Amino acid sequence: MVLAYYSGYPGNYAALSKYSANFNAAAIDFYNITAQGVVKGNGDDAPDDAIAFLRGKKIAAYGCVSNVDGKGNWSAGIAHAVSTSALQPAVANLVKFAQQNGFAGINVDFENVAQGDRYNFGNFVQTLARALHAKGLKLIVSVPAFSGADYDHPANYGYDLQALGGGADYLQIMTYDERIPDWSPGPVAGSDWMENDLDYAVSLVPAGKILNGIPAYGYDWQREGVGGMLHWKDTQALIDRYGAQPSYDAGTNSWTFRYGAADGSLHTVWTENARSVALKAS
Repeated sequence: MVLAYYSGYPGNYAALSKYSANFNAAAIDFYNITAQGVVKGNGDDAPDDAIAFLRGKKIAAYGCVSNVDGKGNWSAGIAHAVSTSALQPAVANLVKFAQQNGFAGINVDFENVAQGDRYNFGNFVQTLARALHAKGLKLIVSVPAFSGADYDHPANYGYDLQALGGGADYLQIMTYDERIPDWSPGPVAGSDWMENDLDYAVSLVPAGKILNGIPAYGYDWQREGVGGMLHWKDTQALIDRYGAQPSYDAGTNSWTFRYGAADGSLHTVWTENARSVALKAS
């Protein structure tokens, strides 16, 4: 499976239609779930045109449902409620939601799951998987990337890969953001880091169920701990503007460069290019 993510970014419909030959499934990332198990839109315009386009191309569409609260934050509380007190209504609503929209299934994208909900979240996924499978539907679960060395970190322990993979049809490993702007500059997804995380995942879950996430963006650091996202489409213009000289880091299979900004600050960029993405997707 080659899974694309479709969200409310400007220009996404044009990209969807232009590159549709390059993927065979798409997650429609427009939905959230409440602590009561109610599925609702995330505030972006309804993606009816994209869903219709995918249906016409016979590309499987999955409703991507997140535990994002009304303030736009990933909510451990919502993940807990949906996995415990609201388990039954959440499962019923997710199945109904998939059926009503003609989706091939659901992509559960719950982030910040508390370490104390390790069993609860695994049980939720297995319960949802059984309900979806009974209707001929599938389940994708997005999980953070980690290895055996840090599986028990508080940010990771809520995700029992063996339990999740035992229920879901696919685990979408979020093998990106090895580094973020709050930290020191470095690769967004170094190939060495990705391999360690994927090796751990396939030691617990059949390899055929693993989807390797590929980042199509980078980060631009003004200094250590201060920076922002650099979109793929903006990278070449930035290079041209400042006359930067990118280099390919063979150790991590990532693209990097530095440039001096107009305010005198020396920026460091780590990102991807066609070569790095092709290697990480192979």
